[in-house]
Amino acid sequence: MPDNHALTDLHRGIRYGDGFFDTALLIQGRLIWAEKHLERMRYAASVLDLDLPWQDVSEWEPIAIRAWLDQGQPLYARFRTLVWRQLGGGYKPHGSNTNWRTELEDLERCPWSPSHAAFRLGASPLIKCPPLLPDIKSLSALPYILAEKYAVNQGWDDALLRSPQGGLIESSRSNLFYWNEGRCYTPDWNSGCLPGLCAEFLVDFLKKKGYDVKKVQEPPSDLMDCSSIWLTNSIRGVQRVSHWNGTPLPYQPEDEMVDAANQDLTGL
Repeated sequence: MPDNHALTDLHRGIRYGDGFFDTALLIQGRLIWAEKHLERMRYAASVLDLDLPWQDVSEWEPIAIRAWLDQGQPLYARFRTLVWRQLGGGYKPHGSNTNWRTELEDLERCPWSPSHAAFRLGASPLIKCPPLLPDIKSLSALPYILAEKYAVNQGWDDALLRSPQGGLIESSRSNLFYWNEGRCYTPDWNSGCLPGLCAEFLVDFLKKKGYDVKKVQEPPSDLMDCSSIWLTNSIRGVQRVSHWNGTPLPYQPEDEMVDAANQDLTGL
């Protein structure tokens, strides 16, 4: 078993992005969507031809619980798992053996914002080229870092990336949902955005409420005509956007479902 706490400066994950990561939420020591997170890692490992260190949740989840206990049992915490190929020089990998590391961060407060909270979102000019592996959380995250940097420079909380065709597909850390004339839309998960677990949850949640989310093959280049804009990810849950490109978005009837969705997520 490798020393998973020794993160060298020049391992293959840093040099070549030869690996993947996963980020999960803990609530009172309970790992939300544990099996789904592990299934995503199984898929990433199979595509990258890597040996996943854990065969099932009973091997992976206790690592998170031990870290949670060691850090004083915070109410909310972010648990991050990184896996990368162990050996290989240059671009040539040697085998499927892996190193890994986990990190747990105390979030100090509930990560979900109430639907009336201010959240400023805008469109960045950054183009996210179609990734070779769009459904894997690879260690190559530069487009998201640049989008986050752009948002900071604009005084926003987050920014949306564009597809090569100019459509708005996802933010630096979240999936995009938007409403128009009483219907909810999201960029198709084949458009270049990562299909998030919370996005899947929201699609199912809205279906139970009588709304079928339409997945758009060609996302729009602007969202000014939308009545509501939401973002989703596994840590922050569902967030309502209060300002789009600096323009306030009035609170809409559909926005009432944001808080209900987060409460439903809490009970999972």
